[in-house]
Amino acid sequence: MRQLALILLLAQEGLPGVPPRMPVDEEPSAAACTFAVALRGEPCAYEASTAPGDPLDNAAVASDAGRQACASAAMADSQGHLTRDAQECAEVLRQEISRTARAATLSPACCACLAESRCSVGAAQCKRELADLAPSAALRSCLSRSCSDSCSFAAPARPAPEESPAPAPEDPRHPKKI
Repeated sequence: MRQLALILLLAQEGLPGVPPRMPVDEEPSAAACTFAVALRGEPCAYEASTAPGDPLDNAAVASDAGRQACASAAMADSQGHLTRDAQECAEVLRQEISRTARAATLSPACCACLAESRCSVGAAQCKRELADLAPSAALRSCLSRSCSDSCSFAAPARPAPEESPAPAPEDPRHPKKI
């Protein structure tokens, strides 16, 4: 009975109008990644907009972040040689620079090709796995089926063809029949 009353009330007054569209906040959230946050190993979201940039600007930002991340360690002696305290920080920076270089140079063409071939692995995951040189089973499956040219650096190795066993030497006591 209550439902019938509600239906009749809505039918008389009509449904309320659609509210106006909310403005979109384009600013990165508090969880957005910065170099400092990423170097500390904290979870963050890569959500800033991509824009053309000068690689020198990127190098300067990375250098500043590295300097801040490693500020607590005595990094070098008076002659510029790294100290033992700098070893861990320098190794983390080296690994991240290598990973970033792999992601920037190797992954884009390969992941774009895989996306065009309808690989089930998304572009972001593809780039991450290839940068880490650790493709998942799903990505390995895609790599084995397509994009061998643009993904040759990451394609699974093809199994070597099995060789037939060498013929056994002839036993003089049992000669082969002709």
